[in-house]
Amino acid sequence: MMKLLRLNPLIVVFFLAGIRLEAQQAAPAYISSMNSLHDFDLFANSGWDGNWYVGYNSLWIVELPMPADSSGFVRAYVGAKLGRAKTQTATGQPPWVRSPIDCDLYAGISSTAAWKSSDSYYLAGCEDLPLEGSAEEAMRGSGEARWYWKEVPLSKINFGGKNYLAVWSITPEMTDAASGPILAAGRSGGTVRGWLNRGISGAPPIRTEEALETQLNEFAPALAVKLVPAHRDTQVKVELGGFKEGPDAYLWEIQAIGRNIKEVRPEISVDGNRWVSFGRPAYDPPFQIGVSRKRIQKEVKLLVPGNKKIEQAYIRITAWDEWGNSGSTDNFIVFIKY
Repeated sequence: MMKLLRLNPLIVVFFLAGIRLEAQQAAPAYISSMNSLHDFDLFANSGWDGNWYVGYNSLWIVELPMPADSSGFVRAYVGAKLGRAKTQTATGQPPWVRSPIDCDLYAGISSTAAWKSSDSYYLAGCEDLPLEGSAEEAMRGSGEARWYWKEVPLSKINFGGKNYLAVWSITPEMTDAASGPILAAGRSGGTVRGWLNRGISGAPPIRTEEALETQLNEFAPALAVKLVPAHRDTQVKVELGGFKEGPDAYLWEIQAIGRNIKEVRPEISVDGNRWVSFGRPAYDPPFQIGVSRKRIQKEVKLLVPGNKKIEQAYIRITAWDEWGNSGSTDNFIVFIKY
């Protein structure tokens, strides 16, 4: 029998027939400019984009304080909420056949508003972001903006002090809202510890006096830090439920077993040892992961130096939970046709 006990208007506690409920493991701590990560719901989904593009010449910065005690944390991530990646018409194809404009996005974290190369981390590629929709053409791949996270060394977090997060693109073609993806924002209602710098050229400033160019008002950039506490249950299990091979693509259907599964995504390797994630993640079941042969060929070219051709590669499907734990299927061999 479930009983509802109201302690005050803001707290509701449930008791289940005398069974005490307690968390099996502590939740990660999320630090951002807003009360909740869900408050960053402007610009990057649809409608007016506010010119909040991430670009070669467009760097977004926030200052975030961190808790003083670091002893309870074992992992750290930097993240940004991104969407509305732009597309272009494929050569020789009808206007509704479009492909994402290639770009690479980076995130940085430093205790000052200056970022060395060692403070910068690859965050995402534009082809794996939700795409800008069209009012005239039927397009695949559009959707709600998503958070993208990159693990960083825990030593990069300035516990008890200031932390400056930044996001930008190293791709020269990303110079306006017509070419670059959009960073989400939250309505803060006043001045925020956030800045925009439109004077960069594919890299963040290395001198503090050059970084904080334009202070933001009213809107806060969707940049955040995730701190993962020590935890007991670390198992994520991935089981293959089905597999189909078509003339142009493969399809895996898997079951991800664990707590708070965050995403499922394919990974590729040319030697079975070093794995690279690619493709758009699946966030909710059913976890049906499709990968085209064309995309596999592209990823192989990025992994193999020069013009060397290989006959096969390895694919596996990996699931991650909110704490960063992962599990994978067995490796699948795919043959490369040139």
